[in-house]
Amino acid sequence: MGEIDINIKNFIKIDSVFSQLFSQGVFGGKIQIDPDKLQEFDTASQETVKNREGEMESLERLRDARKVAMLFDKKVAFQVIMGVEGQTGVHYYMPVRCMELDALSYMHQCKKISEKAKEGNRLEKFSDGIPRGTKIIPVVTLVFYVGSRPWDGPVSIYDMLDIPDNMKEWMKSTASDYRMNLIDARHMSDEEIDRFEGDLKVFLLMLCGRYNREKLKSVIAMHRETWYAISAIKKDRRYIEYIDSVSDEEVMGGVNMDAALDYIEAKGKAEGIDKVNQLALLLFRDGRIDDFVESAGNVEYQKQLFVEYGLEEP
Repeated sequence: MGEIDINIKNFIKIDSVFSQLFSQGVFGGKIQIDPDKLQEFDTASQETVKNREGEMESLERLRDARKVAMLFDKKVAFQVIMGVEGQTGVHYYMPVRCMELDALSYMHQCKKISEKAKEGNRLEKFSDGIPRGTKIIPVVTLVFYVGSRPWDGPVSIYDMLDIPDNMKEWMKSTASDYRMNLIDARHMSDEEIDRFEGDLKVFLLMLCGRYNREKLKSVIAMHRETWYAISAIKKDRRYIEYIDSVSDEEVMGGVNMDAALDYIEAKGKAEGIDKVNQLALLLFRDGRIDDFVESAGNVEYQKQLFVEYGLEEP
């Protein structure tokens, strides 16, 4: 698992982030999940599936999974198992993968129920598998995509079926569809981002690159994992340098976002000036006066020279 994957996973595991991803991102605000009521899903699952490298791993090592009691009113409540799949690139059979992971969660529940029923001699016939009338907990999976280009992959099994478009409605009578839930983090509208708050809103605002200072003044981040994830995705260590300079007490009290952006922008300008000065010295050393003059008015050529002299990655 790479640095970006690890940092995204740690960010998603923040309870306030996880709860909002489902409260707003999946359930459209109709259900408010209390982050304090989230419980870890049973990690004893032995069901396995291939990871991205083609190796077999247990289901619960492959995604962040929780279960929660969701209250619709004062009388009705039930549990839902929720899992998040973090994606840095477009996965062109993601609906199939989500269906596979959900099926494994259902299989795991049935397996545990069956084992207990057999121990208690509660099965009418051994072949029944589980007692008649058994109910299992629903499973909901969310794909949290942070890639730089908009998601252009399928979002349901029907998007992948090799049949004429005019036959897909007819096919529904015999072949079930399977739709996945998707958040395309870098390509959300301002209205979509405004549905969230706290660390998740900070993450989305910083990731999309639209630095609206008025919005940033109204949000704070309370977890270092947020900054580490932003830094890894944007490949910019200034975010880590900033948050590592802040004390634990200040982080727990909330980091003011517009002040953080001031630091990051100032650091970037200082580094940019320093880099230009270094390039000038190197060009003068090599007698490339004409190249220096041209680069002063040509940003693209200046970037080429930065790469050439090892001052910037290609």
